[in-house]
Amino acid sequence: MFPENGNMGKVLPEYLSNWTTNKVKREGVNVVSSAVVKSISVCANRLLIKLKDGRKVETDHIVAAVGLEPNVELAKSAGLEVDSDFGGFRVNAELQARSNIWVAGDAACFYDIKLGRRRVEHHDHAVVSGRLAGENMTGASKPYWHQSMFWSDLGPDVGYEAIGLIDSSLPTVGVFAKATAKDTPKSATEQSGTGIRSESETEAEASEITISPGSLSTPQVPKQGEDYGKGVIFYLRDKVVVGIVLWNIFNRMPIARKIIKDGEEHPDLNEVAKLFNIHED
Repeated sequence: MFPENGNMGKVLPEYLSNWTTNKVKREGVNVVSSAVVKSISVCANRLLIKLKDGRKVETDHIVAAVGLEPNVELAKSAGLEVDSDFGGFRVNAELQARSNIWVAGDAACFYDIKLGRRRVEHHDHAVVSGRLAGENMTGASKPYWHQSMFWSDLGPDVGYEAIGLIDSSLPTVGVFAKATAKDTPKSATEQSGTGIRSESETEAEASEITISPGSLSTPQVPKQGEDYGKGVIFYLRDKVVVGIVLWNIFNRMPIARKIIKDGEEHPDLNEVAKLFNIHED
């Protein structure tokens, strides 16, 4: 149940959101889209959910995954600035809110030296930003350059890892290929030995990459019926890649980090996609 038209509609481009929604339905999930909850009540030992459009849904349990609002009550007494656009304590690139005060994790609205001001609610960001804030408390004065990643599994056959600005309102270019049995979340978990893929991803930078020149890429929607077994979705801002989703492609995050770090305009994103070996069997 979600307010968007399709599954993960704020994150995935529309065609992939719709495809994923249908995929989840085929797995036996009753998907309720465009749903805004009005009230929840107990009825005959079950939970009755009433939606604003008049629809009703009965269920045994409710799991709410609705994000969070940072607790910024400390701001008034400590004289800290709260960001009016993203929420959270406003900090600089070194995660410093003011003299002798640092903020990390979900509550920090920080200045990303590549992508601008952001606030991120993900495990990888919490771990790395917390470590950096601790170092800077001891005088390290290091900027937060790390591009944190997040991941999700959508059933046994589909999983993705993402980095940067992942916003469905941005123009995107998607490059896809047929998936094999090893291109699944289950296979990735078996290879890494952990189900938390942000822990298995290395922070090391990718080695030098070479991209062949090609024709100019323009934002595009893949053809209807195309196989979305695995692929790369590039999110663009001013023709520069600012976000990347690796769709059923795992353990390639250092390459994605380097592409965003370089901040270059690539004439042919099909050539860039080859760096992720999406056509491997």
